[in-house]
This record gives sequence, structure tokens and C-alpha cells, in this order.
Amino acid sequence: MEQNKYDYLTNEPINTVIGSGAKFHGEFELDGSLRIDGTFSGSIRSQGKVIVGTSGHVKTNINARFVIVAGQVDGNIYALDGVHLMKNAKVFGDIISGNLIVDDGVVFEGRAKINSQTSS
Repeated sequence: MEQNKYDYLTNEPINTVIGSGAKFHGEFELDGSLRIDGTFSGSIRSQGKVIVGTSGHVKTNINARFVIVAGQVDGNIYALDGVHLMKNAKVFGDIISGNLIVDDGVVFEGRAKINSQTSS
């Protein structure tokens, strides 16, 4: 069985969580990973991964190493390593990334630029 080159991201601990039902507005800059299950607006810069859970709604641009979207993002995504749009994800904005994975059932309105030399 072939191993996904992003498997290492699943073992990376999540440092910060914005829980379901929570609303946050502000700036997030972190070295680790962030999971959003609530509503977030402001700015996000992460050296790790950013996960937008199924109940998550992000209203900003995301800059991170890897972004996983299962909820909704209204803004652009800049990801050095890659972006994974999971089933039923909604993205209204552009994606610039080193890799893009799109599952069935995704709504994506924007442009995608995939470039292995991408830097955020």
C-alpha cells in the first residue's frame, strides 16, 4: 500500500482549537497547528497545518504549511505543502498551493494555482 506523502501531518499535534459554537475575531500567528470548528474572522498565519472542521466557518485568508477544509472558507488559501478539500467542503476564494486534493461533493468557487515552488 502506497503511503500518502502528507501522512506525517495526521500525527502532528493540534496546538489550538476554536470549538464548535465559538466565535473569534482577531489575528492568529502560530508555529503549530490550528483547528477551527466555530466561526473565525481576522487573519491566520501558521507554520503548521490549519484544519477547518465540518462545523467551521472561516472568513479570512489562510496562510499555512498545509490546509484541510471540511467546513467553509470565505477567503483565499495560501499553503506551501498542500490543500485538502474534504467531502462537502465549501471554498469561496482562490487557492495557491504546492498540491491540491479535492474530494467528491466539494463546492469551490475561485481559481487554483498549483506550483511546487509555492511559498506563502
